[in-house]
Amino acid sequence: MFVMKNHLTVGEMGNLFGLNVQTLHYYDKIGLFQPRIRNQHNGRRYYQFDQVYQLATIRYLRKLDCPLEEIKEFLDTRSPAVTKQLLQERSAILQAQWQELMRIDQAIGRKIQFIEEKQAELAGQEVRRVYYPRRLYIPIGSEEALYMKDSFYFYPTIAFYEEDLKYFGAYASGPDLSEDDQDLPQDPEALQSIAEGVYLTCPHLGPYTTIPEHIAQLRADYAHLKLSPLTVTFNIVDHFVDACQDHYVTDLQIQILEDTE
Repeated sequence: MFVMKNHLTVGEMGNLFGLNVQTLHYYDKIGLFQPRIRNQHNGRRYYQFDQVYQLATIRYLRKLDCPLEEIKEFLDTRSPAVTKQLLQERSAILQAQWQELMRIDQAIGRKIQFIEEKQAELAGQEVRRVYYPRRLYIPIGSEEALYMKDSFYFYPTIAFYEEDLKYFGAYASGPDLSEDDQDLPQDPEALQSIAEGVYLTCPHLGPYTTIPEHIAQLRADYAHLKLSPLTVTFNIVDHFVDACQDHYVTDLQIQILEDTE
């Protein structure tokens, strides 16, 4: 049972709020929350009991993710108007953080669905002919630009191979990917499309470095078809999913421009 006291030690104050002593010492050091009483005989310092309300305010603002510097300024200028403004600002920040978390959650959902559907589709290793409608992607560019783009982390990765060129995109919308139009770039010019048509498609198992050789072999095996010079590859199991490059699964797709069979 808690006994009301006129003053509290650092440990007692910490226990009331579930804070360790080091945190309170740090608050003291930066001038955010300091004991008011000093024992003249032993130099020990104590908090007056009514200081619990100030610490409660600090704890409340920390739960709202307020920086300590902002809390210190707020405590020095507190008033109903200032408090209302602060809470409105924190509400806006928290809503933005919530939207970002929801965006990440949607990205996780897209990734799970895409992996499950494509793994089932590519269960065999045979070459197939598959019709695909127009699909949308966010252009990223060269590998040097890849890791700086948020879309690389939020969408399945596409690599385009055309002769000696290799460039990247982020798969944003298609029949094998759950769509959320609100999550797509608002600028139409930020999206490009992969042409509708029938594609030769087959899984590539193993490191990315062996993909060009596989593409060359696939083109040689189907030299009787008029194929697009562009090969589109979709990362299914990649470095985000498996630590071993030998386990990577990539879907290779080459559009058939004219079937001479």
